[in-house]
Amino acid sequence: MSTISANTSAHAPVSMFRSVSTDSSGSTIAVNPSTARLQRLPTPPRSPGLAPLGRQLTLIEPPMTKGIRFLILDCPTDSTLPFYMQELKRNYVTDVVRCCEPTYRAETLQAQGITVHDWPFRDGAVPPVNIIKNWLQLVDTRIVRRRSGSPSASEEEEDTPAAPTIAVHCVAGLGRAPILVAIAMIELGMANLDTVEFIRRRRRGCFNSNQIQYIDGYKRGKILKNALGSGSGASSGTTSGGAASGLKSGLSKMFRLKA
Repeated sequence: MSTISANTSAHAPVSMFRSVSTDSSGSTIAVNPSTARLQRLPTPPRSPGLAPLGRQLTLIEPPMTKGIRFLILDCPTDSTLPFYMQELKRNYVTDVVRCCEPTYRAETLQAQGITVHDWPFRDGAVPPVNIIKNWLQLVDTRIVRRRSGSPSASEEEEDTPAAPTIAVHCVAGLGRAPILVAIAMIELGMANLDTVEFIRRRRRGCFNSNQIQYIDGYKRGKILKNALGSGSGASSGTTSGGAASGLKSGLSKMFRLKA
């Protein structure tokens, strides 16, 4: 009768080194148990497509106007601000709105001609009325009012430099910053929930359920009586109502919020 040994299974070799931590440079520190000596393992190569910024910056260009743009970003620090500065200059940023506590010196931006506005409010919440009013007034003062209907309108548009951009950030750039952009786009004529879909297509993960509910019930023209970019002081419910209604209907077909 043949017998089978109980110890026929082979054991996989065990590494002599045990990884214990990683340092600030990303290198792994390993320990050799037999000698109790530390050994620094080589750092894996960095992906060439990985940007130095914590999160990708998102440029929002409202389809109903070429007179203003918005740049949503996460929160810079003094050490990462030089990387952000390159993008701010490239996108013609005139103002930076901080919706969170300061994490970098505003003087660095002001030295480059960029105005910093500190309008913080609670994380995950909706902005209070006074901040919305300040925000909409800022947009109204920065928006470029281009003449329309003239024969040279297209030529004038070609010769005009890129529209000014307002950058806005919170901590992650997913809640407080995009809700301000959504409110501005509603005031510019886009349907309420279409702003959610429009921004989410460009920056995933934006808005919580409470913020979406607020956007859905937001009333255009209630806080800022004048239409953004009108320059005439007209109420949003006057003669421009028909055009705004048609624009709202068209955009609703283009950007339908998914259930």
